[in-house]
Amino acid sequence: MPFIRKFAASTAIIAAMSAAPLVVTFAEPVKAITIVGNERVEADTVRTYLPFKEGDNFDPAQTSYLVRSLYATGLFANVEVGQGADGTVTVKVTENPLVNKVVFEGNKEIDSKRLEEIIGLKSRNIYSPAKVQADVQALQAAYRSRGRFTTNVKAQLIQRDQNRVDVVYNIDEGEKTRIASVSFVGNSKFDDADLAQVIATKRSTWWRFLSTADSYDPTRLDVDKDMLRRFYLSRGYADVQVTSAVAELTRDRKDFVITYTIFEGPRYDFGTIGVALKAEAEGLDMNALSKNVTLKDGELFNAKRVDENTDKLIDDLGSKGFAFLDVKPEYVKHEAERKVDVVFNVTPGPRVYVNRINVEGNTRTRDNVIRREMRLAEGDAYSSDKLKRSRDRLTYLGFFQNVDVTRSETDQPDRVDLDVKVKEQSTGEFNVGAGYSTFDGILATANVTERNFLGKGQQVTVDFAVSQRQQNFNLGFTEPYFMGQELAAGADVFNTKTDFQDESSYDTATSGGALRMGFPLSEFSKNDVRLGYKETEIENVGASASQFVKDEAGKRDSIALSNNWAYDNRDSALNPTRGYRIGVGGDYSGFGSDTDYVRLNLSGSYNYQVWEDWVLTLGGRAGAVEATSGNLPLYEHFMGGGNNLRGFEYGGIGPRDKATGDALGGKYMVGHSVDLTFPLGNTLEEMGVKGVLFSDGGYVSDFDRDSAQIQDSGLYRISAGTGVHWRSPIGPLRVEFGIPLVKSDEDRDQIFSFSVGTRF
Repeated sequence: MPFIRKFAASTAIIAAMSAAPLVVTFAEPVKAITIVGNERVEADTVRTYLPFKEGDNFDPAQTSYLVRSLYATGLFANVEVGQGADGTVTVKVTENPLVNKVVFEGNKEIDSKRLEEIIGLKSRNIYSPAKVQADVQALQAAYRSRGRFTTNVKAQLIQRDQNRVDVVYNIDEGEKTRIASVSFVGNSKFDDADLAQVIATKRSTWWRFLSTADSYDPTRLDVDKDMLRRFYLSRGYADVQVTSAVAELTRDRKDFVITYTIFEGPRYDFGTIGVALKAEAEGLDMNALSKNVTLKDGELFNAKRVDENTDKLIDDLGSKGFAFLDVKPEYVKHEAERKVDVVFNVTPGPRVYVNRINVEGNTRTRDNVIRREMRLAEGDAYSSDKLKRSRDRLTYLGFFQNVDVTRSETDQPDRVDLDVKVKEQSTGEFNVGAGYSTFDGILATANVTERNFLGKGQQVTVDFAVSQRQQNFNLGFTEPYFMGQELAAGADVFNTKTDFQDESSYDTATSGGALRMGFPLSEFSKNDVRLGYKETEIENVGASASQFVKDEAGKRDSIALSNNWAYDNRDSALNPTRGYRIGVGGDYSGFGSDTDYVRLNLSGSYNYQVWEDWVLTLGGRAGAVEATSGNLPLYEHFMGGGNNLRGFEYGGIGPRDKATGDALGGKYMVGHSVDLTFPLGNTLEEMGVKGVLFSDGGYVSDFDRDSAQIQDSGLYRISAGTGVHWRSPIGPLRVEFGIPLVKSDEDRDQIFSFSVGTRF
């Protein structure tokens, strides 16, 4: 039976072929080519896409190829090709219209200027349905990233004369889709609260009104999966798998429920650790290279530490000139022993040198401003450390939105080019600010700064600040490369008024100017020299003020030469977690002025991350000032308390007048501080709130004049306390409670201190 069915089918096919007429097409010679319908596009442009020319044979099979090619240009809405009886090939086209303008309607969440940056279709572009569709998807993606997952975008065309169209994107933004809950399945080693702290997606709460982390974004879920995997890998779980991340809409379709499924697996320790060289490298000391590896047999497995050690090996090899290298960790897992062996396989390339440094992307900043920050010059031996440092220095300038410094191969195997690509950003700033603190009271500030004046890297600053205690004005100019050398030269003019009534029953009014110059001594140390003139008046002296204060009422001028040296390798100046800073400063005032003294200041701090997010900071300071002629002015004495000795008022410790209680200050100062900052749980950590435990100590003693009227215990005060630091939406907020543990009877306490401020 199968044979009969096959035979019958074959017979039917043969019969059908016999009944159908056989059509054979032959190529005809092209006598002429005519382009019709084109208005903006030149006929010669269309001809460049034709697979034939006059005199060639026209094959109708080529028509589909030609039509596809012309459609692909995006210039035409319709294309027809045919050959007439006289041999003329006619290409008839209908051009796509020109975009007159692009309009957005219904958008409130994102302004039109931002939407114009997102879309690809612009005014005076050629209209294309494909471009419009791409823009619709881009607009929807932009809204999804802001939590508007139900946003609907429709494109509308309005025909204009001269084959032009207006493109209108009608946007229904919909309600913001939030995260109702985040849960985890399969986790037993870490609870949901711990894992919720790891991921970028957050549950919607009232305090996240300035954040987008609580809005659903499908691309963020992939990031979350990777963050969870890295979290487990850094804690010994080498087999971890985040198998899924599922988002489900609630019944009212207003919120999402996010669920992550995790396979944790057992915990592993490190096994054998080694470094293997896969190719010969002249001048490479493997013993020295191996010492860079800090992993030890028996320690808890941590993939993050493996990555850090890989980077250290790459940096070490790069600093020795081995530019093109490969360092790959190889893992050997022993499941029975719960250990993971790690071997760092190193394949170094040849030692290379810098051929050329190419700079692009700078339209305002001059080339020399960029090149002088490079730690590598043309002809130098390549070093990855110096390349990284060059990138950091360019970034720290603040002139560029993005800095990319890469190396590229050249025709010479021992030479590389360095490509410096920058994207400039606005360097002019106008800031106003407001705040409050227990020391200054209500504070208002204004600042105008241009950090890249005329594209030369120069900085011009105008500062104004006013509070209940102080009014300050400062005008400054800095040339970072004076006379073409790495010398930061500058000048300042200032005027300051300060209220010391509460502490010492007087005010000061100071005005003057200064010339300064700073220069680096190494990559992390620098020296600053300053020559300044100022005139200071002690005014508004109360009738009940100390006699020492009354005796100094009036004006005195000062010409002072200062020198300050600092070494700073901290990872951040604002919130350091590692590294230290040491500073040494000296001042001499005299040169025929009314004020003669010598001052010395020492300061230092050390930061160490005890545990993750637990940072210990140790600080110390010391100072001495001595008049070389006459009396030392009151305002040149050291004052203790306040921010440098929490638990005491500013001027709350040190020598004071027995009769009036006015703080006079001392010639000598020593102090210390110990701070431990720590997280306050997952919820508060998400809000940017951290706790702090602290202990401060300080000593201020020896007023410049000898008198039985001076009260000076010479005691080293100690305080301890706790507080909360919050990166609030209106600026950094600090609330601290300090309790004096060692104090004198004459000291003035300040148990509670508070400050909050912002710049916007």
